[in-house]
Amino acid sequence: MTDTSTRPARADATRWERHSSLQTFAELLLGLSFTATVAFGGYAAVTGRMTVLSQGAGIVFLVTLTCVLVSWFRAVEREDSPRTPAAIATPASTDPIAAIDAEYRR
Repeated sequence: MTDTSTRPARADATRWERHSSLQTFAELLLGLSFTATVAFGGYAAVTGRMTVLSQGAGIVFLVTLTCVLVSWFRAVEREDSPRTPAAIATPASTDPIAAIDAEYRR
């Protein structure tokens, strides 16, 4: 039998579990705005109408794309950055319960 009381039940949370609802909404809006941009752009190219909707959808797509890319790069940067020395080793003069509490709050 293996003693699992000292080990966490799971490793780290997966990428999708760390997603906020706002980030998920932004990624869905990215896909929808891309579809709308292509659809309205194609319709505008064929008929010469609805160019304003095509341009509006294109602007929404570019803004959403920028927000999503910044979010992705920040997440990668956060994962790649080394932890601060204070977070890795706590000094002996601090309360061990406070150190454990701080670890769980992180």
